[in-house]
Amino acid sequence: MNRCFAVLLILVSLALPAGKASAAVEAGEGYVQPTYPELVQTLLMMGGADITNTKVADEYGRLVYCELFRKSFSNDVVSEKHRTEIVNRALKKKEYFRVKYEVVGIFYLGRYDFKNEYFPIAPKAPITNVGTVNLFSPKDFGTDCAGIGVYSSVFPMSIVMQLNEPLTIQGFRIAKEKVEKLMVRLEEAGNTDRRVYGRIRLMTTDAKGINFTQSNASQAVLNGKVISVDFFIDHELTKPIASIRVNKE
Repeated sequence: MNRCFAVLLILVSLALPAGKASAAVEAGEGYVQPTYPELVQTLLMMGGADITNTKVADEYGRLVYCELFRKSFSNDVVSEKHRTEIVNRALKKKEYFRVKYEVVGIFYLGRYDFKNEYFPIAPKAPITNVGTVNLFSPKDFGTDCAGIGVYSSVFPMSIVMQLNEPLTIQGFRIAKEKVEKLMVRLEEAGNTDRRVYGRIRLMTTDAKGINFTQSNASQAVLNGKVISVDFFIDHELTKPIASIRVNKE
């Protein structure tokens, strides 16, 4: 929200028939919903934190290499060896980290514009000039491999992506002949409030450094861009409606 640029949204209609979401690809290459350890890894590998800081290295190892950390924690010699290996891997850029993430939100359809073949998003759920996307917040924390809460005493507990340009989503185009099928499928699902699911795909470009003298309640910021916004009838994201292409990867 800090910068205001015009966003050109290229709208592309997709076929209505149900289809499976993209097949899973090798870890690190496909879009995934964020987890805290993966975001911390992305943050560090893109220059947002200094791995040579012992405190940072130990916390990074605890979050990203949970099993290894648990096994070596009680042995100072082994622990130091593992810390050195982790630091060297990071410095030599041998870590395999993610840069592609996706978040899912709920949208509500307005009344279809038959003249312009356009479905507006209802006023109660628009996206207008959004400059940042929340990737992870304290309410999203789960547990690690030992069943312990994945809270961090070093890294910020809130991680956001600052977009290269604000995002506005007002609706999407869809051909008239597909609208009837869409209405039938919403009715069959008992979806009377015309609810649809929007998947926003994001790509990280770099990271802002963390000021470790501040409280860990502050935000960590990844810089990036929106690649696409895809709309689906179902929460499982298997029945596509339309796609908005925003940027190239």
